Amino acid sequence: MDGAERREIRRGRRRFFWSMLGVPLLGGVLGVLIARQVNDGNLPSWPQGRTPEWAATAGFVVTALGLLVEVGALVWAARRGRLRSRRQSPLWAMGMRERSRLVKQVRRGDVDADPSTLTMVARQMVDGGWWATLAVGLVVVNLGQALARFASPVALVVFGLVAALFALAGWQVHRDARRAATYLRHHPADLH
Repeated sequence: MDGAERREIRRGRRRFFWSMLGVPLLGGVLGVLIARQVNDGNLPSWPQGRTPEWAATAGFVVTALGLLVEVGALVWAARRGRLRSRRQSPLWAMGMRERSRLVKQVRRGDVDADPSTLTMVARQMVDGGWWATLAVGLVVVNLGQALARFASPVALVVFGLVAALFALAGWQVHRDARRAATYLRHHPADLH
């Protein structure tokens, strides 16, 4: 790997990092602005009662369980080298559209691009299947938070929607990992 390719890989990783940092920050700022509007009385809010003791306790326990799943998944991935396994992958040098196109080809089982590149994408998709466990942990954390704020309809809706989104993301990661494994089984000649 030459210096120019390493720079492109580093640039791609940096671009991914900043996009993954910027989107949640923007969502957080918008959430704070909406919460301030609701709390200032500019928008109607629902009455909030006191959360029952059993709901608060159960919410705490479920949240702690979700955090244990998260920490366990991260420790497992770190010990097996999954967190750093593809840091120098040439796929980082590609744009998001190109990577998305390659992922779609692997999902469908098409071989329109270079077979060795598609095999590399499929391997990374299979190796990335563990991210579904992180999504499960986030679902459990958000369900625990919703339970802990049982008396607030707004909190129930927000944490419920976030949990549903994480469940959808985890399902997609798991499904894509299975499809990539199928691709690798159907194209064994490309594994060199």
